[in-house]
Amino acid sequence: MFITLNLKRCVKFVAAIAVAVTLVLTISLTSCGTNEDIHTRIYRKYSNIQSFSAVVEVTVTVERTSNVYQMRQYYRAPDMFREDVLAPENLAGMTYVFTGGTMLIIPPNEGESIQFENIPENRSYTFLPEFFRRYFDSQVTTVAVTTEAIDETSVDDTETVLEVTLDGGNTYRAAQKLWIDNETLQPLRLETHDASGTPLVTVVFTEFNLNERVDDEIFDAL
Repeated sequence: MFITLNLKRCVKFVAAIAVAVTLVLTISLTSCGTNEDIHTRIYRKYSNIQSFSAVVEVTVTVERTSNVYQMRQYYRAPDMFREDVLAPENLAGMTYVFTGGTMLIIPPNEGESIQFENIPENRSYTFLPEFFRRYFDSQVTTVAVTTEAIDETSVDDTETVLEVTLDGGNTYRAAQKLWIDNETLQPLRLETHDASGTPLVTVVFTEFNLNERVDDEIFDAL
């Protein structure tokens, strides 16, 4: 009788352990599945960007001094970029156009333009296609889901943070992070960090239109 009771208790104990293990595995697999699903959605949306227009706020920090610029961006695959400075006032109207290794800087008030040749394709740290190219091509990337708000006024919604380590050994351009809204998949913020993890270039997206029609005239300056 004593042996029978012990066996029954043992069976119940083993069954309880099996249920607990099943629950832990289920929770773990569900969590992993959520991350994979978000990453898959991001990949489908951004792995083949054909064009976009955006309005961004760019903060550049050099030796603890920060300058803030409002810009309008245009992009068309495979290598056509344009940035128009909207603010500050003394730079408003300045335009940067990049196509096929050539960059043209057009100053405001129809001043004399400056042209540069043989610009590397991966020169830009403010354009989204360049981040995703680095991210999807790199073997050193991370993805995390977070409820951390970008700033104190943000709604505490869930976001996904993508991070990529930059090649080249440049201590001032060591890594990039991109925050994406999980519900809309819209880009929120792009940061370029130095080797110590300090953000030196921050891009906040106030408007973003993916695969919007971008006409040839936008890049006609070249």
